[in-house]
Amino acid sequence: LDMDGTTLNNHQALSARTLAALRKAHAAGLQVIIATGRPALAVQPFIDQLALPKPVPTVCFNGACAMMLGAGQQQVLMTRGLSRDTAEAVIGLCEEQGWVSSYCKPEGSASSPKNNAQETQLAAFEALEGIQQQRLESLAPLLSEPPLKVVAMAASPEAVAEEARSRLPSDAAHIIAAEMHIEFLCPGVNKGDTLVRLCTEHLGIDPKDVIAFGDNHNDAEMLQLVGEGVAMGNAKDAVKALASRVCQWTNDEDGVAQELEL
Repeated sequence: LDMDGTTLNNHQALSARTLAALRKAHAAGLQVIIATGRPALAVQPFIDQLALPKPVPTVCFNGACAMMLGAGQQQVLMTRGLSRDTAEAVIGLCEEQGWVSSYCKPEGSASSPKNNAQETQLAAFEALEGIQQQRLESLAPLLSEPPLKVVAMAASPEAVAEEARSRLPSDAAHIIAAEMHIEFLCPGVNKGDTLVRLCTEHLGIDPKDVIAFGDNHNDAEMLQLVGEGVAMGNAKDAVKALASRVCQWTNDEDGVAQELEL
C-alpha cells in the first residue's frame, strides 16, 4: 500500500473505513505491507493508529530502506543509500540551483534553508510529512554518514526533475518527481524493487501473490513487479497506463477500503 494519494485521504489521514478494512484484512490472514516515499518517522503515527497485533513490514524512503514498524519498534531490515560522492554532488547542485534540500537518514532528516522562501517551502513539506526537520547551517558535515536519499523542494517537480537529470551523470542517481519535491535515490532503488526483496528475502511471499495500490510516478515499478498493480482513480495518467487495472474509486473515496471489501 502506497500512503499519500492512495491509502490516505486528501487530508493525509486514515479514514475509519480504511482502518476497519485493513484490520479485517489482517485478521483474515492477509499480510499488510506499506510502501511509501515517507521516512519511517512519518509512517509511525499511522502504524500506531492502525494498531495491528504484529509489526508491519514497511518500505520507506521510496525504497532506500525496509523496516518492521510496530508500537515502539523500528527494526531496519535493509538500507540502500546514496554514495558520499553522489550525495555531495546532489547537495552542490541544489545549492547552485537554489533548491532547498533535505538530507534523509533512518532516524530523521535535516535541512539548511537559506532564505524565507526556502523556509516556506520546507515548512510546507514538513506539513505534508507530518514531522519537523533539523535546521543546520550547512549539510556538508553530514556527509560522513551518507544519506538514504536527498530531497529537493520544487514548485514544479517534473520540470525540476528533468533539470536535475540533465545536470548529473545518468548513472549517478535515480531521480523522481513527487508531490511538491524531487528525490535523489541510489541508482536502481525504487519501491518496487525493495518490495520484491522484502517479500522474497524476509517475508517468504511470492511477489506474484501481491496486489499493490499506488497513484504516483514513484509507484510505477511497484505496480509492474507484483501480481496485480492497481492504480487509484486519482492516479497520474502515466501510472494508470502501466497498471494491471484502474480502481474505480479515488483515495478520497476510500478506494483501498472499497477494494478490500469486494
